[in-house]
Amino acid sequence: MGTTKVERAGVGFGIGGQDGPIILKVHIHHDVISVLRGVQVGFELLNGINLEQAKKLLDILNENVIGMLVTTGSDDKTEAAG
Repeated sequence: MGTTKVERAGVGFGIGGQDGPIILKVHIHHDVISVLRGVQVGFELLNGINLEQAKKLLDILNENVIGMLVTTGSDDKTEAAG
C-alpha cells in the first residue's frame, strides 16, 4: 500500500509569450510545494485567442482561483527495492 501526500500553495496568474503563442503563467507563492521547487508552470492558449481575450481569462482566474493542490504518492514496493 502506498502513502499519499497532499501539498497546497497560493497561486496567481500572469501572461507570457508575447513573441509567440500566449501563455498563462502560474505563479506559485512562497515555493512551498516541494515537488515543484524550481519548476515553472504555464498553459499555452489556442492560436485564435488574442491578447484581450487572454487578459479576460487571466482576470477570471485571478479572481476565482486561490490555490493549487498537488498530490504525490509513493509505492512501498518501489521504495523497498531502492
